[in-house]
Amino acid sequence: MSVTTWWCIVALTTVLFWALAIPPQPTRNYRIMVSLAPLAGALFLVGRSHMNGMNTAGALSMYSLGMLSMALGTVGHLGKLARRQLAADEAGETDEIPIPAGLLVQLFLCLTAGMVVYFVIQP
Repeated sequence: MSVTTWWCIVALTTVLFWALAIPPQPTRNYRIMVSLAPLAGALFLVGRSHMNGMNTAGALSMYSLGMLSMALGTVGHLGKLARRQLAADEAGETDEIPIPAGLLVQLFLCLTAGMVVYFVIQP
């Protein structure tokens, strides 16, 4: 696929990530933190692509598959996790709540599937 096509896919996967991850957040601060995740991913891939000499299409495909994997890997869990953390914060508990096993399994499976797809379609 061309670089232009990958830019379109990057835009779509970023919007999908935001659509799935931001609305369930209970506070403005949580929404801001989650909305910055694509920026962190982009900065990581820019650095990685320059270090490894990766072409632009390769970096864009890795980013888009990463965003899609993260969005699908956390569907249904982010809101519950954020609400539990908020309740713990309001109760004065200083420890972070544990991440549910279901979230970890779902995220692991989606990230693994995303990596497999990346290596199959690697531009």
